[in-house]
Amino acid sequence: MNKQRTAKVSLPKTAILVMAVLIILSGSAMAQQSLRDLAQESGTDWLAGRWAATTDDGTEITLMYRWVIDGHAIIVDMKMGEYASHGMIYYVPDDDKATAISVDNRGGRAKGTWQAQGDKLVSKSERIDAEGNVRKSGAVYSKVDNKTIKIALYGLNDYDELSDEPRFSIDFKRQARQTTKK
Repeated sequence: MNKQRTAKVSLPKTAILVMAVLIILSGSAMAQQSLRDLAQESGTDWLAGRWAATTDDGTEITLMYRWVIDGHAIIVDMKMGEYASHGMIYYVPDDDKATAISVDNRGGRAKGTWQAQGDKLVSKSERIDAEGNVRKSGAVYSKVDNKTIKIALYGLNDYDELSDEPRFSIDFKRQARQTTKK
C-alpha cells in the first residue's frame, strides 16, 4: 500500500516565505504616487473639470477632464463641431512622465506626453489619421483664474520642441458640474 506523504514545512521556512510575500505586497501597497497626487504637488490639478469655448467662427469646443482609478488616470473627452475624441492620461513612473493616448470619431489615433512646466501644462502629441498621415502638435495650458484657462496650440519641430509662436489660442470657461437625475 502507498503511504500518503504530507509535506512538512518548517517554521523558519514558513516565516521567511510569509515575510517575502509581505515585502512584495507592501511594495505594491506603497506603490507609486497617483497622477492626481503629482498634479496637486505641481499645482496643475486645476485642469480637472468641464471646459467650453467658442471659436471666432462660432464652433463650440468642449473639453472634459475626469479623474478615474483613484486618481491614477484622467479621462479626456473633446468635442469640436462634428469632431470628437476620447482618451486617457496616465503616469508612467519608469519614464517619469505622463503619457496620453486617444482615438477619434474619424478613425484617427494619437499618443503623446504631458508635463508640468512651472504653473503651466505642456502637451505634445502625434496624431495619425485614418489614411496614415502624421501630424505633430503641442499645446500649452495656462490657468487664468478659477473659472478660465487658456490653451495655446503650437507646431512641433523635428526635435519635438514647440514652435516660437502659437498657431492659435483660446480661453475656455469652466462649466458647472452636470448632475444626474434619477
